[in-house]
Amino acid sequence: MPKGVRCLVEECVFNERHDCVADEIEVRSNGNDIVGTSKGTECGTFRYRDFDDGYAAEHEVHV
Repeated sequence: MPKGVRCLVEECVFNERHDCVADEIEVRSNGNDIVGTSKGTECGTFRYRDFDDGYAAEHEVHV
């Protein structure tokens, strides 16, 4: 991943100290009509980090 790709979503398995460590990312519209702002986008690469068991259930990007 190029330097400078920041992630502030602590629940994502690819977030390491606010740096995105995924091999690739996918950003898309979230399906509403507000695509002219950042609120209208989402990270398709996001994978949930399960803090309860300490293990990231999924650590692959399926684009």
